[in-house]
Amino acid sequence: MTASIQLSNGDRLEIDAYREALRMTPAIGGARIELGLTVARVPVQPIANPSPNVVPGAEQRHRVTAALYVSTRLPQQDRRYLCQLEAEHLVTAVERSTKFRVRGFIPDQQLRVLEELRAGKGLWLILALNVSLVEGARLAEADGELSFSVGAGEWSEQMENVDAGTFVEVLVPMAGGEDDAGAVVLLREARTLLRENKVDPALLAARKALEVVRASYGTEAVYKEAVKQRPAQRDLRARWAVMVEDLFSTLSGALHNDEVTKDFVYSREDGATLIAATAGMLGRLAKERQLL
Repeated sequence: MTASIQLSNGDRLEIDAYREALRMTPAIGGARIELGLTVARVPVQPIANPSPNVVPGAEQRHRVTAALYVSTRLPQQDRRYLCQLEAEHLVTAVERSTKFRVRGFIPDQQLRVLEELRAGKGLWLILALNVSLVEGARLAEADGELSFSVGAGEWSEQMENVDAGTFVEVLVPMAGGEDDAGAVVLLREARTLLRENKVDPALLAARKALEVVRASYGTEAVYKEAVKQRPAQRDLRARWAVMVEDLFSTLSGALHNDEVTKDFVYSREDGATLIAATAGMLGRLAKERQLL
């Protein structure tokens, strides 16, 4: 949907995205995003009492910025702010269509959240544009909105370019009560401890968080029956219970000091794997509760 921006001198700017407008490149802690746009100035009959400092039809150079929003539905529905964009140079607006690019930065965490919301679908990108230029001794500004869709394949290709999935983090939208909220707090504590390279304390926090899953599914009792069967004979409920209990047992190895576990050493990578697995189990529980 082309942005039509009315300027104070009576002219109008038409701003649109050109084909394959999106480009993302790696950056420290996130990704650099670039959008390719076109701009054309449409002269109109001068309004009454136009600004004496601006000649209609003359070449104008504008500063163009935008707040970038995304939506997984439609441009006017469930839009969420993503980042700020700005043209690196002043944009010359003439009557023929010319190209320019706006650029910004998206942190890794926002990319992870966006991937969770996108869930493999395409996206709408919405730009809340602001155009400014100096008219004599004052700054004149005008606003407009541009929206266009990006297919799931195109977005995924750009995400692969920036290796956004290299550091995996599972988001846990808990829907339960105080116990669930406490589990999320413990999971955040585990992540913080791991960042500080305190691996064993991090695994203790993750183990406490996993208790909510064990209690909700009754996995301990299911596990005791499941191990009496051959793995191929277990139903899905039993297989999930075995995974939860094995995860709990592996986490416990960082805390105990018996004959079996006293020599266990967990690396930072081990910690990241186990905490991510715990987050996944909590996320599964939260999703099931949302469907009830």
